[in-house]
Amino acid sequence: MEEPNLPTKIVSLGKAIMNETKAIIQGQESVSNDEQVARLNICMGCAYYDNGKCLLCGCNMNLKTGLRSAYCPHTPPKW
Repeated sequence: MEEPNLPTKIVSLGKAIMNETKAIIQGQESVSNDEQVARLNICMGCAYYDNGKCLLCGCNMNLKTGLRSAYCPHTPPKW
């Protein structure tokens, strides 16, 4: 499977930024280091994980797993 195209990646990043901004404004707690590691470990065991990126959304998972509002794009989500 190949990475998503650039427009798909831009839309995914834009949604992540909007959701994270909304979460910050609403006062949601940050993701703990333990939670980020747990999320990343789930990603690393997924067939769509490739060299630090998700082949479904195109995101850098080292960054995305630390966002409080982020979620796994897999259906159903894995985290």
